[in-house]
Amino acid sequence: MAAVLGGAALLSAHGCGIFEPRTPQDPSQPSLDFLPPTDPLTVISNFQNAIAEKSSPNYMQCLSDPISAPRPFVFIPSSEGTAVYGPLFRTWSIADEQTYFQNLITHTTPTSVSSLVLTQKNISLSPDSAVIEYDYVLTFEHTVSGFPTRSSGDVQFVLLRSTSNIWTIYRWTDFKTTADVSWSLFKGKFSN
Repeated sequence: MAAVLGGAALLSAHGCGIFEPRTPQDPSQPSLDFLPPTDPLTVISNFQNAIAEKSSPNYMQCLSDPISAPRPFVFIPSSEGTAVYGPLFRTWSIADEQTYFQNLITHTTPTSVSSLVLTQKNISLSPDSAVIEYDYVLTFEHTVSGFPTRSSGDVQFVLLRSTSNIWTIYRWTDFKTTADVSWSLFKGKFSN
């Protein structure tokens, strides 16, 4: 017992700070949870982590950059999204994707839950591309009253590998398959 008390006194005397709050991470900087996207499933894992961490830089790194990627990012909304936000989605770009996600983050609190649960339905891999289909449940606790905090449906991600062996999501297609709103409505709602 004396050894335990002595160890506790030694720790407090040296002020190691293990019980001190850490400095919050700058949200404009990528987090350490982002793994090198050298295969398609790592991209998907990074994407899920970016949503859970509300990290816009990590989120954007998962998507095809028109400057460095083989093809520019394309989003194809659900039929529900097209019906409600058709004109917006006709010209949807990588910049719109970033604006939507940043706006969504600004409508949360530090303790708000955000998560993306994916259940794989199909996967097709080739040396430089992948097509992966999932059932999804996106939960994003935001502060906008009257709009759901959950969406669900099916999603198809088409990923491409760059010449530097970096994989990104090039095409994202959303499908409404449940009574919940589809992800497309989240994008439209938080687009400005």
